[in-house]
Amino acid sequence: MKQRMAIVLVFALALMGALSAPITAMSASLTVEVPYIKPVKHTLRLAHGLPPGSPYDLGSRRFAELVKEYTRGEVEVKVFPAAQLGTEQVTTKMAQLGTLDLSLQAVNNTTMWYRPMDIYIMPFIFRNREHVDKVLFGPVGQKLEKEFIKAGGIRVVSWFEWGDRAIFNKVRPINKPDDLKGIKIRVPKNPVMVDTYNTLGANATAIDWGELYSALQQGLADGLEGPPQGMIDMKFYDFLKYYSYISVFYGLADLIMNENVFQKLSAENRSAILAAGKEAGAYQRWISTVSHVDGLQKLTKLGVSVNKVENRQAFVDAVKPVWAKYRKKLGDEWFDAIVNTK
Repeated sequence: MKQRMAIVLVFALALMGALSAPITAMSASLTVEVPYIKPVKHTLRLAHGLPPGSPYDLGSRRFAELVKEYTRGEVEVKVFPAAQLGTEQVTTKMAQLGTLDLSLQAVNNTTMWYRPMDIYIMPFIFRNREHVDKVLFGPVGQKLEKEFIKAGGIRVVSWFEWGDRAIFNKVRPINKPDDLKGIKIRVPKNPVMVDTYNTLGANATAIDWGELYSALQQGLADGLEGPPQGMIDMKFYDFLKYYSYISVFYGLADLIMNENVFQKLSAENRSAILAAGKEAGAYQRWISTVSHVDGLQKLTKLGVSVNKVENRQAFVDAVKPVWAKYRKKLGDEWFDAIVNTK
């Protein structure tokens, strides 16, 4: 009897061992570390001045997602929209000083560190968006970006767009330059833009973006210039009723990063940020372009009188003095390089 009990016990123990082996192996497989996913090592702050859900914001959040993906979680980007950290000029300066990692703004707010970048905001300098891309990502754009880093200690990591900057006002539709006479048009604090609208016959008024809504309400300006969706996002249709689609300026926006912060990252993460910037920029420029078409229809539904100026030649001719002035300031080579880019 004892011998039989011993045999049964040995058999039971062997069976338990056989059954437990795959369970142990399975448990081990569930606790294997995944080295591909890395812990957060760097948290970067990105600021912009437009509301959540705007093309600026959608592009910024796509950039943040791609940075996380391409760095395998090691770099995290936190987006602060709606001027939470300050106006565009403030956050641009913060990025330059290194108190902010990334700032997104219209390019006219960054040209102060390298004036040849003003070439991008000359009136009617670009033929179309295909021309923009060939300039930005060709020899002209690459040279400007390298010099920009040297001059300001900040680099462009992505190109977004504010878009076709058309005229929104409360006085009358604009179909020809003479229609601008006497109208107070708000423009950014940039000499090219101020000179352009003064030359067209308007009274150019430089007002910070953050102060613009109240300035329009108080009558300090009769209107402004900007893309359709941007006007909708800021609800300027509440008191401006004429939108004239002329596109005097094509509004580029640059996502800049402090160069010291950029260089402190690993080579792998620097490459990841630039790749994320390229992809997010293409995405943002696309949704912004689509929003222009949709925006014109939305403005009409909101009660705005929309007119599209098909022949802009009278405006092009009127700003020739501005071109002559800035050819001397910026240099003929920049104008010729962009005009001749095919």
